[in-house]
Amino acid sequence: MYGMRVGDLTRSRGILRFQYSPDAIGRGLGTPLLSVALPVQRGVYRGEPVDAYFDGLLPEGEALRMLAYDFKVRDDDTVGLLAELGRDCAGALQIVPSNTAPVPGAGSLELLTDDEVGERLRALRHAPLGVDERDRISLAGVQEKLVLAQTNDGWALPLDGAPSTHIFKPAHPHLAATVVNEALCLAIARHAGLSAASATVDRFGEREVLVVERYDRTHESPVARIHQEDMCQAHGISPRRKYEEHGGPTLKSCARVLLDWSSNPEDLENLLSLTTLNVAIGNANAHGKNISLLHHENGSVKLAPMYDVMCTRFYDADPTAGMFVDGQRNIDDINVQHLVHEAATWGIPSVRAGDIVAGVVDKLPAALERAAAEVATPSKLVDLIGLRVQRLGAGRTTLRG
Repeated sequence: MYGMRVGDLTRSRGILRFQYSPDAIGRGLGTPLLSVALPVQRGVYRGEPVDAYFDGLLPEGEALRMLAYDFKVRDDDTVGLLAELGRDCAGALQIVPSNTAPVPGAGSLELLTDDEVGERLRALRHAPLGVDERDRISLAGVQEKLVLAQTNDGWALPLDGAPSTHIFKPAHPHLAATVVNEALCLAIARHAGLSAASATVDRFGEREVLVVERYDRTHESPVARIHQEDMCQAHGISPRRKYEEHGGPTLKSCARVLLDWSSNPEDLENLLSLTTLNVAIGNANAHGKNISLLHHENGSVKLAPMYDVMCTRFYDADPTAGMFVDGQRNIDDINVQHLVHEAATWGIPSVRAGDIVAGVVDKLPAALERAAAEVATPSKLVDLIGLRVQRLGAGRTTLRG
């Protein structure tokens, strides 16, 4: 990571163990090098925090099972899977087998035509993340994704540990308009003044895709990795428990992580702003793996931009919020008062919390209008978000339609 050998990951008697290298220890004991849940120490880490961090680098669900089958390892063999897939992970960490020298240089890129990109998108059902015998990458999540690098000459396959720069997310096979839904909601966030991942809608052959610029990469030449971790990793909680109702992170515990570790004094207020936006647009899927921290090379830690944001209430989906707000489980029942009361438990004075929530809500009508002008979106989706924004702004006690 950042040109330094960080440490060794092993499995013994079914237990993952991680030990920092002498170079990492030289960065200072207590430094949150890999994760705030794994600050630098001389001794060996084992058990849940190690499992949570390294399992959190891998895909989930059927994608994980298919990759395990392809590489002839068990789907619970984290070390074996990362030995195959860890050359390009979320964040700045690269993982290689102990008998393999670290990947020299920046790897290599293989240019693809638009038709070849389309072919790889069509093959995602059978080749998750586009992984094959040459392209070894890992990215968390359940949804189908293709990970590529952008060059001056077009899209390219990152090989030999070259850093990818963009994530291609095709439409969900069973939900309508997921590509434009996410594009619209990310655009709303940006126009409302929130930090959010940049994304565009594109088409390759018959497949419409959301092309998301990775916020954990620099985008000048040469591309460099920026380390990151999600809030499940930061809490030492398994990705299988990413929802609060399953024992995952809470907003209050995320606020505590920011208070303890963030270098940005505005991050607590930024957490409230993104929570307000998620409530306003009806994003019930804001769970522990959809909020992250960025770890810069100089050691500073800050809240990452918003990502994986969409109006889940556009679908016949569970309204249970990924993280509850002031004890409210149903995202349709959350109002301004709940947001303010929640923030007060983090230590934000109520008057200041009210100003932050009102500031976001007041910007949303114009932000929605601008985003809808940029992204060709079903009018029903725009109308639904508009109604939610209006009702939240009016201080209604419920957001039910």
